[in-house]
Amino acid sequence: MPTGETSVDVNELIHIVPEKVDVKDPDQAVARTLKGPFSVLAAGLSVLFAIFQLYTAFAGAFPDLIQRSIHMGFAIVLAFLLYSASGRSPKDRPSMVDALAMASGAVVCMYAAFNYDRIMMNPGISSDWDLALGIIAAVIVLEMTRRILSWIMPAIAVLTILYAYFGQALPDVIAHRGFSVSYILETLYMSTSGLWGTVTGVSATVVAGFLIFGSVLYYTGGGEIFVDLAKALAGRSYGGPAKVSCISSALFGTISGSAVANVVVDGVFNIPLMKKLGYKPEFAAAVEATASTGGQIMPPVMGAGAFIMAELIHVAYLKIALAAVVPALLYYLGVAASIHFEARKSNLMRIPKALIPSVKKTLPKGAPLFIPVTLLIYLLLDGRDPTSSVFWATMASVGLYFATVRSRAVLKERARNMVGAMEAGGKSVVLVASLCCCAQIVIGMVNLSGLGIKMSELVIGLSMGVEFLGLFFTMIVCLILGMGLPTTAAYVLAASVAGPALVKLGVVPMAAHLFVFYFAIISAITPPVCAAVYAATAIARSNWLQTGWLAVRMGLAGFVAPFLFVYRPQILLIGSPMDILWNCLVAGLGVLALAGVAIGYFGDKCRWYEWVLLAAGALLLLKPGLVSDLVGIAVVGIIFGLQKKRHAAAEAATQPATG
Repeated sequence: MPTGETSVDVNELIHIVPEKVDVKDPDQAVARTLKGPFSVLAAGLSVLFAIFQLYTAFAGAFPDLIQRSIHMGFAIVLAFLLYSASGRSPKDRPSMVDALAMASGAVVCMYAAFNYDRIMMNPGISSDWDLALGIIAAVIVLEMTRRILSWIMPAIAVLTILYAYFGQALPDVIAHRGFSVSYILETLYMSTSGLWGTVTGVSATVVAGFLIFGSVLYYTGGGEIFVDLAKALAGRSYGGPAKVSCISSALFGTISGSAVANVVVDGVFNIPLMKKLGYKPEFAAAVEATASTGGQIMPPVMGAGAFIMAELIHVAYLKIALAAVVPALLYYLGVAASIHFEARKSNLMRIPKALIPSVKKTLPKGAPLFIPVTLLIYLLLDGRDPTSSVFWATMASVGLYFATVRSRAVLKERARNMVGAMEAGGKSVVLVASLCCCAQIVIGMVNLSGLGIKMSELVIGLSMGVEFLGLFFTMIVCLILGMGLPTTAAYVLAASVAGPALVKLGVVPMAAHLFVFYFAIISAITPPVCAAVYAATAIARSNWLQTGWLAVRMGLAGFVAPFLFVYRPQILLIGSPMDILWNCLVAGLGVLALAGVAIGYFGDKCRWYEWVLLAAGALLLLKPGLVSDLVGIAVVGIIFGLQKKRHAAAEAATQPATG
C-alpha cells in the first residue's frame, strides 16, 4: 500500500503564501478605508472605547443603564464613522448624514445616562421629548445594524414592533391586545426592557472584555503560534494538513467567536498547503469551514452566545463553559476522524518533516498566549466573575508581551502593536454591540406582546407533546434563522421563541439552550446559506455547493451532539462521575462510527453491508440505555476488527517477498 508520503518539492511548500482573495462574511458590510483626520479619529475613539471597557472591568461597571448607554454611545459613533450607508456613499470619509447620525446617537445615549435616576425611579413615565429621542434611538440602532450586519436582523426587529402595535388586528392564533406607540417607545427607550436590556448589558461588560482579550492575544502572536503548535502535534499523521486546520481552528476559537474570522485567519495558510499536497479544493475548503465553525463552541469564549445564555437562564457562565467542553471535543473528534478516514481512504499526503516545527521551540514562544489563557481559566474556576477574570488575563498578556523587551526599537514596535490591539478590539466590539442592541428590540417586543409564549404553544402543538418532534422542529427553526443571521442573533431569536417550548417539554434549561445554540452555529456550514463555506470557497476556489454538503458530512457530529444533550445529559457533566465517564466514552465511540459512516471508511473501505451495520451500531451508541450501548459497542467493534484484518491482509499482499 502507498505510504502517503509526499513527492512534492519541499521548497515550494515552504514558500507558500496566503491566497490573495477578498474573503468577507456575506452577512456583514466592509468597513470604510478612512483617510487623514477621519482615520485618526476612528483609531482614537476605538482605543478610548477599549480603555473604557478595561477600566470598568477593573474598577467595576457603572449602574446598568449608564454602563450600557455609554457603551452604545461609543458603538454608534464608531459604526457610522466606519461603515457607509450604501455603495454610493463616500468610502474614505463620513457623509453629512453620518455626522448627523453620530451626533444624534451620542445625544440619545448621553441623555439616557444623565436621566438614570428618573428612568429607574419612574419607568414607563415619559415626556414628548423622551418619546422623540426614543424614536431617534430606535431608528439609529436599526440603521447601524443594517450597515454592519445586513437588513435581515433590523427587518425582524421592525416586524416585532409592528406586531406589538397591530396585535388586535391579527388572526386569533397570534392576536393580542396591542400597545400604543408611546408605550412601545417607553419600553424601548425609557426602561431596561428594550434597548438597554440584558443582552446589551452582556455586550457592555463581558463580551467586550473577551473581544479585547482576543485582540491582544492575536496581536501578540497568537495566530502564528496556533498554527505552529497544530503542525507540531498533527502534521505527520494521516491527513496531517487537514488536521492542522482542525486543531488550529479549535485553538483560535478560544480567542474568536466567528466562524468566518477563523476561516480567514487559518484558511489563507492551511487551504493552499492542502491544495499543494494534492487535496481536492472542495475537501480543503470543507475541512476549513467545518473546523472553523466549531471554534464558536469551544470554551472559554464561545462567541457572545455563552454569556447571553448565562443571563437568559440565570446560570453562572462557568457552568455553561464547563458543560460545553465535552460536546466541543466530540465535535472536533468527529471532524478529525472524518479527516483521518478520508486520508486513509484516498491516501492523502502528509506534511513533510521539513515543515514541522519543533514542539520544544514552539511551546516557549507560546508563553504569552498560554499563560494568560491558563490564568483566565484558573480565575473562572476560582469563582471570579468573567469580567474581572478576563481583565487580569488581558493584563497578564500585555505584561508578558513587554517583559521580553531588550531594546528601544523593540519597545516602540510592541507599543505600536498594543495600540493596534486596542484599536482592533474597540472596533470588534462595535459589531457585537449593534447586534445585541438590535436583538434587544426583538426581545423587548417578544416579551411585551407574549409572542414567545404563543410560539412555544405552537411548537408544543406541532410536536404533539413528543419530545423528539419538539427537538426536530426546534432544529429546523434554528437552521432557518441561521441562514441569514450571525450565530449570536440566531441564538437569541431561537432562544426567545423555541427555548421555552423545549423547557415545557421537560428538557433541562441548559440542555435546551445549548441545543438551540449548537444548531444556530451549525447553520454556518448548512446549505444553501452557509457563511463559513462561502469564505472557505473563496480561498480554495472550489464549488460552494459541493463544499457545503461535504462540510455537512464532516460536521455530522455537530448535528447529533445537540440531541445527546437531551438524551445523554451526562455529557454536559450532569450526574455521577462514573455515569459521566461511561456516557462520554460511548458518545465518543458513536461519533467515531458516525464519521466512518459519513466517509465510508472505518478500518478499511466499507462494503455496503458493513456501511449499514456501522450506521446501525452508531445509532445504537447514540441511543441511551445499557443494552443499546453494549450491542452498539459489539457491532462497531466487530466491523472495525473485520476491516482492520482485511486491510492488514491486503497490505501484506503488496509487500515484496523476502528471503
